[in-house]
Amino acid sequence: MLRISRGAIVLAVLLAVGAATMVAPAPALAHERRAVGEYTFIVGFLKEPAFEGETNGIDLRVQRTADGQPVEGLEQTLKAEVVVGPNRMAVPLRPRFQQPGAYNGEFVPTRPGTYAFHFTGTIHGLPVDETFESGPGRFNDVQAVTPLQFPDKVPAGTDLQRALAAAEGRASTALVLGVAGLLAGLVGLAVALWALASRRAAPREAVVERPRPAAPERL
Repeated sequence: MLRISRGAIVLAVLLAVGAATMVAPAPALAHERRAVGEYTFIVGFLKEPAFEGETNGIDLRVQRTADGQPVEGLEQTLKAEVVVGPNRMAVPLRPRFQQPGAYNGEFVPTRPGTYAFHFTGTIHGLPVDETFESGPGRFNDVQAVTPLQFPDKVPAGTDLQRALAAAEGRASTALVLGVAGLLAGLVGLAVALWALASRRAAPREAVVERPRPAAPERL
């Protein structure tokens, strides 16, 4: 009778668990799941947590709700854009390598806060117009990177732009004040020269000498 050692059984179990882990898709952390018709959208950031100034992007996964089958070819029928307040930017969707039904839309978030991903188009004739916004219970907002910097704090791109704008404003103000001061000095110099020239050009009054009284004669 063939006997199997306890160590061989444990090894076989570990190998089976490892293989299942490698085959099974990684769960989507901090992503929002939403039913869109007969399909399920799973949306979030490609890299989590998301930090300002670092390359990131839209992570979109679409599958049929009934059987979980991935939906391919949506890069041709779906459009995506990133929305931050009044700012909007189109982001091309690209199919992810060796992951059917998964799509990337790379961009660089330059500001911490709330981001929204807007999808429009069709899925096999089904109209799509869906917006996914970051926030509690959905996917995480973009975080500021400065608190995590060590040992030096490097200002973000927006901070640099604001600093440059402030410096340019101060330089412009100083230039205006300098020009105004120079003009005032030139005007004062012109007035002084004019006054000096006028004084030299004025005719001098003739001085009339009065006759001196005659000295008394001595006896």
